Amino acid sequence: MSNQELPKKPIPLRVIFILNALMMILPFVFYYVFTTQDITVGNLKPITMIYTGIAYILSFAVLVYFILKRNINGCRAIFIVNVLIAIPAGAYIGIVIAIISMLLTFFNDKVKAYFGVA
Repeated sequence: MSNQELPKKPIPLRVIFILNALMMILPFVFYYVFTTQDITVGNLKPITMIYTGIAYILSFAVLVYFILKRNINGCRAIFIVNVLIAIPAGAYIGIVIAIISMLLTFFNDKVKAYFGVA
């Protein structure tokens, strides 16, 4: 298939992209709020949020690579990795975003068509 025949990026894929980009920023926002307001959550150390943010940045870079290469299974693998990244920090927002992203790759016909699996 030539580039002219390939479908354009659908809105649900853009939603996946934006949600995962947001996921890179949130740990640093939480770190700032927790450290400036002296908030503690259980025995979670604030530095864990920094490590989580760095891991999300790396996973986002790989996600962009898989989107550009139109590799849906690679994207799904990244969403699983994102869940694993979120667990030590108790980042439930990250887990929800990863699940939403995964569901969109399985059940949205426009996303599947973009990756050529529809």
